[in-house]
Amino acid sequence: MSIIREVKSFVKRNGVSTVMVYVLEIYLGSLVRGLPGIEGFWMRKLLYRHLMVQCERDTFIYPGVRISFSRKISMGNWVAINSGTYIDGGGGLTIGDNVMIGPNCVITTRGHTYDDKSIPMRCQQVSSSPIIIGDDVWVGGNVTILGGVKIGDGSVIAAGSVVTSDVPQYVIVGGIPARLIRVR
Repeated sequence: MSIIREVKSFVKRNGVSTVMVYVLEIYLGSLVRGLPGIEGFWMRKLLYRHLMVQCERDTFIYPGVRISFSRKISMGNWVAINSGTYIDGGGGLTIGDNVMIGPNCVITTRGHTYDDKSIPMRCQQVSSSPIIIGDDVWVGGNVTILGGVKIGDGSVIAAGSVVTSDVPQYVIVGGIPARLIRVR
């Protein structure tokens, strides 16, 4: 009985049309996620061009990439997302042109609140904040980008970093949390 309550709550929070697209992307995404070669790139691009707000022609989504809530994602031209990356666009995600996202990254626009100690964390509200990734950005492997962050044009995020605050244009940041290393 509680699973039904959870599903109803999920639908109430997100709306029926969003949930329908979410279910569609889960099933179709699982079918195309692991496809190798040119055919796999083509099938993933075709799927997400129909599901995302915007997904330009020259987008390269490598095998093993998981994308949730794609209908709130806008992706520019010449974007490459490497294997093992997880993207949650539920809070809104904009990715500019000429962006490279390394393997095993986590880009999440949503999280759980935990302020009310009388309620289990899993039952508390989901918070969401958009992420904006500018043009000509390189996100190294194993990077985590949290909601509410804007990454400026021409920036580099060093491998293994956790980005919790805005990144200016044309800088290199790294660490946990990510801090300025140098200006490009």
